[in-house]
Amino acid sequence: MYWLSGAEAEKFVKSVEDTIEKVKTFGPSPLNLIDHDSEVETEETKQVIITPAE
Repeated sequence: MYWLSGAEAEKFVKSVEDTIEKVKTFGPSPLNLIDHDSEVETEETKQVIITPAE
């Protein structure tokens, strides 16, 4: 979490860059492993993925 004021543009840019780098370390989304058009399960899609209700 970052605490910034409107006068801290450089700090804001740095916080966004830091956040992007952290997110990149997570790798690809496991949701992309699901083939929504197919009933066939693969090793990758056997994992249980819980998402918030829409």
